[in-house]
Amino acid sequence: MSPIAPLLTAALLAAVVAALLPDATRHRTPGSLAVWPGVAAAALATLGLAGALADRSDVAGATLALLIVALTVVVQVYASRHLRGDPRSRSFFALSSLAALGSTTAIAADDVVLLAVGWTLATLSTIALIATGGSGPQTRVAVQRSAVALFIGDAALWTAVVVATASTGSISLAALGSLDGVAATLVGALVAVAAVARAGSFPLHGWLPATAATTTPVSALLHAGFVNAGALLLLRFSPVPSAVGPWIAGIAGAVTLLIATLAMLTRADVKGRLVHSTAAQMGFLLLACALGAYGLAFVHVVGHALFKASLFLGAGSAVEHALRARALPRSTPSRAGRVVGALLVVGTAAIALIGSDAFAHPTAVLLLFALTTAAVAGARIGASSARVPTRAALLLTLSIAVVGYVAVVFPGAEALVPVSGTTALPWGVAVAVFVIAVASLLLIRSTGPVSDRIFALALAWGRPPLPAPTPSWAPASAGGPLEYRRV
Repeated sequence: MSPIAPLLTAALLAAVVAALLPDATRHRTPGSLAVWPGVAAAALATLGLAGALADRSDVAGATLALLIVALTVVVQVYASRHLRGDPRSRSFFALSSLAALGSTTAIAADDVVLLAVGWTLATLSTIALIATGGSGPQTRVAVQRSAVALFIGDAALWTAVVVATASTGSISLAALGSLDGVAATLVGALVAVAAVARAGSFPLHGWLPATAATTTPVSALLHAGFVNAGALLLLRFSPVPSAVGPWIAGIAGAVTLLIATLAMLTRADVKGRLVHSTAAQMGFLLLACALGAYGLAFVHVVGHALFKASLFLGAGSAVEHALRARALPRSTPSRAGRVVGALLVVGTAAIALIGSDAFAHPTAVLLLFALTTAAVAGARIGASSARVPTRAALLLTLSIAVVGYVAVVFPGAEALVPVSGTTALPWGVAVAVFVIAVASLLLIRSTGPVSDRIFALALAWGRPPLPAPTPSWAPASAGGPLEYRRV
């Protein structure tokens, strides 16, 4: 455990206490005093990351700790304005600090028991945070689903801790590599279930879409930090010699990646699209971990957390931006520009691949997803109505980013998170997922019975089944999930 960890814990505990203190002035949002100890915690987490980089020890854990604490502070600063006048504001500040404390405790833990304690503390705090969204039926559905799915994951983790401790006679994470036989298989499977539940992936995916009903600050914390912890759990238990765990995490991630991506296209609401986008990204993260690409997964975690937090915090102005865009004259997309933009990005990526050793990387198959996304982005830039110099500058920036990702980030990511002896899925699984994803996206944009079935599946993803018809003598609000009742 890092020497910074006790100080970080003390700072976050101070933030919880500060949120509960009575305010000396009425001009401040109740509970917002938690921001100042949070800033101190962020400074300590920065020192911890600097020390980890200097010692080349647990860079992933130190990075994730800083990410969680810093994003918590940013969201709390946003909430000090967003929740002004909200009677639940004090609960938000206290619970968000408590959730950060649980997450950082799990990150800094050297033994499986302390890791599980921090993990469960974060779970309980997050469920309580979701409940601060109000007393409406949608919030009640979100709390119920979250409690069921996350408690299943926590129960699986605690069972894995008991099995590992009983089998090795030690609670140390370093002893996990000595597991073998049935104990190793069971621990690997249970940890995979816990990671799948936290990531909101299939078959425990129903809780994450339901959380769109909660407040914007809670959504930002959920999607920027909480759901990403599954990658850390898989990394901590990666020494366990189990082939079952990667298969569970990989298949769950692949199914979620495929269907959540399609579900995102069926949602008309801003937060709904962002929620399904997060689910798809978490599916990719689980798939990357199952393939053994832990370094790449953590680079993905950092980028996703920063990007998704900014999107959720800016969701309130989405309608204003849409109305402003609708008032502008529409122009026909340039087909030639679309082709040129895509070819430019693909060509740049090909040149970068030729000059690098990315193909020698054992998880190079994941470049299929990244480069296809970059090519689509290039096509959209090329087809846009912006002026030619603007499009050229954007395409140049995108091409430079692609070169940097292929030549620097991709091969260098694994050096930051060294993992040895990890059991991983064969690369053919990722190829199959990529082919199915491309085919599904093409089919859903066409017409016909197959497209209709895919659309119906995506539209229903994460929703409860339709209620049975209400008898004529029963009240209109009787029966069925709350999501479908009249209120």
